Amino acid sequence: MTDEKWFNIQFDNPEHFYSALEELCRQFGPPYGAADNKIIPNGFFWSSLAINVLLKSREYCANPTQKECSNKEEEITQYNFMQTEVTLFLLAIITLSWLTVNLKRKIESGGCNNPIHSQTGNISTGCSIGSNFHKQLYCNYAKVLEDLLKMINAWLTSNR
Repeated sequence: MTDEKWFNIQFDNPEHFYSALEELCRQFGPPYGAADNKIIPNGFFWSSLAINVLLKSREYCANPTQKECSNKEEEITQYNFMQTEVTLFLLAIITLSWLTVNLKRKIESGGCNNPIHSQTGNISTGCSIGSNFHKQLYCNYAKVLEDLLKMINAWLTSNR
């Protein structure tokens, strides 16, 4: 069996996916809103995100294929950009990239929602408490990802 890969493009810059998701937020607003004490999904945001993920899936997908079990075209195992696994994998990469960059920026800027702080746009700047708060979240986020990776590696090791 060959060494198959999910994607044909290396992920080396989370800023790329951050920018794409930020653009959707600028165009359509936040993912959710509230009215009459109800949470309302922003359909424009979510449908645009789905289209964006599908387009990125088509761009990035390497179309991994396994033909060893059968040489009949309709019986081979393959993943193309339309497969649920590819779509959700890319959605995860996009959202994790966005979260990584977003938290990093809030650590650097001291992001805080306290109205007494001086603001640039809607981002509070220079709050050491806000910076530490986001740094703790960033560290916890990294720990969650590390734990997930340990579970994945443990499963791979036990199934070799």
